[in-house]
Amino acid sequence: MSLFAGIITLFQSPSYKKNYFLLMQYMVIVSLFGYLLELTSTNAEEAFGAVKVLYAGASFVGTFAFFFAADFCNVKIHAVFVKALMIVISLAITALIWTNKFHNWIFLDYSFKTEFFHSFIFTPGPGYSITRSYTTVCMIMATALLFFQIKKWKGKFRKQLFAILVCLVVPAVTDVGFYLSIITGINKSQLYFTLFSLAIMNFILYREVMQFNVFEIISMATETAMEYIKEGFILVDMNNNFLSANPAATEILPGIYILMSGESIFSTLGWPVELKDLEKDTVEFSIVGENTRYFRASISPVYAKNKAKVARVILLSEITDSVRLMKELENAAYIDGLTGIYNRKHFSELANADVERAQRLDQTVYTAMLDIDFFKSVNDTHGHTAGDIVLKTTAGVIRQTIRAYDLLCRYGGEEFALLVLDMNPSEAFALMERIRENMESTITNYEGTEIKITCSIGLAEFLRTDTLESSIKKSDEALYSAKNSGRNQVKFFKSGA
Repeated sequence: MSLFAGIITLFQSPSYKKNYFLLMQYMVIVSLFGYLLELTSTNAEEAFGAVKVLYAGASFVGTFAFFFAADFCNVKIHAVFVKALMIVISLAITALIWTNKFHNWIFLDYSFKTEFFHSFIFTPGPGYSITRSYTTVCMIMATALLFFQIKKWKGKFRKQLFAILVCLVVPAVTDVGFYLSIITGINKSQLYFTLFSLAIMNFILYREVMQFNVFEIISMATETAMEYIKEGFILVDMNNNFLSANPAATEILPGIYILMSGESIFSTLGWPVELKDLEKDTVEFSIVGENTRYFRASISPVYAKNKAKVARVILLSEITDSVRLMKELENAAYIDGLTGIYNRKHFSELANADVERAQRLDQTVYTAMLDIDFFKSVNDTHGHTAGDIVLKTTAGVIRQTIRAYDLLCRYGGEEFALLVLDMNPSEAFALMERIRENMESTITNYEGTEIKITCSIGLAEFLRTDTLESSIKKSDEALYSAKNSGRNQVKFFKSGA
């Protein structure tokens, strides 16, 4: 049965997780073969030779059982300080058994009993308890790992984990019982019941090997990805029940950290609405916080050897930098880089749409041109950095004065263009006056120097016979008039003036 379970596992499971399982099985086979030799022995020397074979396998069963349990539960154990040390201990126990005649450290003496049942009879030596305790401790650690993992898994996965736990508990309990019976002298025939319990273990193992779905899913999809990828990794079954995740995924979606295997992934606290449907190949979503982060979820199926879909892998890649770069590129096409308001091109696109809509609603439309007075002297006196600050300040003053739906752009150099809707002439003129007054009262501080600025504004009504270009030209003519009249004033365009 052990050999059959091992062969089935060898060919059925493609993952390296099968390695420790197979090693455990093969050590069980060696132990059983040794016990078979003991039962068919005809004298003490043959029986002792059989016991050496038996212990050559039994010394490693506990070691590989612990490795298997840790690997199955995704618990990392140190390759040198734990794995190598445990293997060395198993090798040392085997060596002590095989060299017992020279030191009698394990068996003080031994004999052979043929009545009723062939068995190897021995008197325990000083090292017998130590060697027996090692195997027992290994089995206890293995069962403890599985026991604590049961609390985290749900549904059918918990049942399968429980079955494997039973497989390890049964021989562990019988082995402890055998040890106690030897030490107390109760088991005078020294029948080794542990090996009989392995038959029960292998019957259960065979059943689980034939239903190795969880074992395969986790091993195929996660072993490399979980440790080496920087992206978030989430594994769910075809019913969207959580199976596993890597630390990067829990950093992105902290709610996964408390999720137990077998629970619906959709019950995760903070699970993105965009990921409510896992049938799509790619989904983008954002996580709003102090700084909004953007992610792309790539969803791929996991196939079993029979080509059936058994799980889904969700890879979460952060695309925040790409999204921000894209927005910056978009802004560069629409926004003036210095002042943060619309550039001339985008202003023209929006203004034409606003004019068309206003004329359908029979609303009045006005264009205005604003120019900073004596701006060249600011650059000449204080430098271009001071000039840039003045331009930013001007944009801020205008934006705070006009309505939210009025359009504003940097038209070029120190000139700004505006489009205002649904006002009578006196209201439009009053709005421009407020802008002028606010500009006049604004002081720009640059390196301890106060810079006072004023502006001139030209205003024109947008007639139905106008185009945006012709209306702005009229505003520009009114601006020219304001400058020629002494600056720091608003002039309304007058035809023929």
